[in-house]
Amino acid sequence: MWGLFLMSVIVFGSINLDLVATVTHRPQPGETLLASSFHSTPGGKGANQALAARRMGAEVVMLGSVGHDNFAEPALALLKQAGVDLTYVEQRSDSSTGLAFIHIDEQGENSITVVSGVNYQVGTHNLEMLEKILTANDILIMQLEIPLAIVEQAIAIAHRKGTTILIDPAPGNSNLPASLLAVDILVPNRGEAAMILGRPLESIEEAQEAASELHQRGVKLSVVKLGSEGVVWAHEDDTGYQPAFKVQAVDSTGAGDAFAGALAALLDQARNQGLQVSIAEAMRKASIFAALSTTRPGAQQSYPSLAEVAAFEKKSQQ
Repeated sequence: MWGLFLMSVIVFGSINLDLVATVTHRPQPGETLLASSFHSTPGGKGANQALAARRMGAEVVMLGSVGHDNFAEPALALLKQAGVDLTYVEQRSDSSTGLAFIHIDEQGENSITVVSGVNYQVGTHNLEMLEKILTANDILIMQLEIPLAIVEQAIAIAHRKGTTILIDPAPGNSNLPASLLAVDILVPNRGEAAMILGRPLESIEEAQEAASELHQRGVKLSVVKLGSEGVVWAHEDDTGYQPAFKVQAVDSTGAGDAFAGALAALLDQARNQGLQVSIAEAMRKASIFAALSTTRPGAQQSYPSLAEVAAFEKKSQQ
């Protein structure tokens, strides 16, 4: 059983606006494509995970930065609408709001180019805000779309506070510092785990071995996301595999973020309700949330409600 004592989900990370083009296939070097459609939607791994946790019922605080530009308001729109606490999101004039340019092919797979903008200007002031609000009863979620040095300092603050730490090591980094493995929960995808360990992970069995090795290196609960194949994990003497739920996928953008945020929320809710939740149960429900997110276009706008998750879960058990 997973017995963490969690009260609030605090997300310190990136806030973007996604600019999305639908194409027949993702462009090759030197190739020009005509898109069949275009739309913009709020994004950024930090903001995505914050909304996912909120949609799953957690109380969520977002820390990060946006620019003084026309992208800031739409980038925050769905977080604001969902009731995420934006008190600690600062607006800065030294760079633009983060942007992501996304190509989505006919199979729903995507390629993404990120313009970090003001996300890479977060610094000491943001850390001071984090130290002010963080407690031992919180779970802190971070990714690598803000400066790595800031992530390391935030981890140190969280350790001093006794806060539970969840790291999504994306974008991938082959030289991940040891501090990012000395955390409670690590949720890389297959490619990111391969970069950390320095070897390809072609099969589910190899991914399971990778999760176990990451656990042995210091991660309390290591989870490797395998996209349409599901997730594997390792925790103490327990390892497991949750196959992906079968859905009609149209867009996988933000699905990994959906999983991470939902997982954090499920652990948070277990404490708030005075219950414990098994890792297998948390993985199953977070996987349902992520699967449903692929059935609609976009990242944040595709995230399901609690009612949709419950209905899908009930149907899958029949």
